[in-house]
Formats: sequence, C-alpha cells, structure tokens
Amino acid sequence: MNNNEDVMKAPFDEASFACLDFETTGFSPKRDRVIEVAVVTVTQGTIGTSWTSLINPGDDVELGATHIHGIKRDWIRNAPSFAEIAGNLFSLLDGKVLVAHNANFDLGFLRSEMSRAELLPKGTLFPHWDTMKAADFAPSMPASRKLVDVAAAFGVEITNAHQALDDALAVAEIVAAVTETIGSSIWFNSFSSPDEDFESCPPTHRPEA
Repeated sequence: MNNNEDVMKAPFDEASFACLDFETTGFSPKRDRVIEVAVVTVTQGTIGTSWTSLINPGDDVELGATHIHGIKRDWIRNAPSFAEIAGNLFSLLDGKVLVAHNANFDLGFLRSEMSRAELLPKGTLFPHWDTMKAADFAPSMPASRKLVDVAAAFGVEITNAHQALDDALAVAEIVAAVTETIGSSIWFNSFSSPDEDFESCPPTHRPEA
C-alpha cells in the first residue's frame, strides 16, 4: 500500500499493533547499528504473530555492550543485513500502529537503518504509541517507567530482558492489558508500507540456551 494514501483511523480497542524492539550496538541511531529485531502483533487486545532475527551490521562494526544484549560475533556472522529483512519487516508493520517502549529510541533506529539501506521513501510516517504511557493505566503505580517496572505493574514478567523477542512480547502483553481500559479514548492512523518489492529472507535466531 502506498504510504501517501489516506489510511483509516481506528480506536485503540479495534486497532492492530506491531510491537517492536531492537537490540543495538549503542544509543545513537546515527552512529550505532541494529543487531537484533523482533515484532509481536496485537489485534483488538489479542496477541498474534511473533517474528525475530539477529542482524549482521557488517564485520567491521563493534557489537557494543555484549554484557547487556548477550549477542556474540559468531551468532551474527551469517545473519541477514537489515536491508535483507526489510520485506519481512514491512509486511509485519503494514496496516499496524507501531508500539515500543521508549518509542523514540526504536523509531530512531528504524528510520536510520531504513535510510542507510535507501529503503525509506520520502514522507514515510510511522504512527505509534509508547508503552511508557501505559504506566498511567496500570493497576498499581510502577516503580519507574522502565519496561521491566511497567510490565511488572501489569503482572508481566520478562524472562530474558534485553533480548528483542522477550522485550517485544512484554510490550505486546502490556498493550493487550490496557486495551479494554483505553477503549476508544485514543485513535490512530496505521502505517502503510510503500508499494515496492522489498527483499525478504529467513531469520537467524539466537542459539538455544
């Protein structure tokens, strides 16, 4: 679907969401790179599809805080580049509202990686919601607005923090938990992927523990 076309608005409790998480080599979208991505979909409060892949940013790129994200060079040596999973990603995001925790961080990296791969058409918009806002709807006040604390306030436990799929799943569970409460008080446009054929390829996953 062309990103410049009008897209239908939907209330929170009828919208489809793509819950996104990146693991990166650092904090700067301009300087640093994505090394793992995960998307978990939520529609009308029900968790649906999940997808994740390690990303190879290039052999000359330092992996950053490996003690936090745990990703090793050997794991990504044969992983796809960001450009090679663009088709997978666009298909998962199409028709959805993007959701992330501290969304400016993830959207910054999404834009940067898409631009670096020359896959971001001019004027592309990413309608989104930030689960940091979910703290206002929690049954109890979170200890902070960090993902682990907001998730805990909804009874959601993150099994492996700083692994993209586990963090994206926690975001999805928060979205599912607040759907009925928010109802139709918030409305969204949805993301419309460009009318182009983008490359897709099989994902590469972390080794099983």
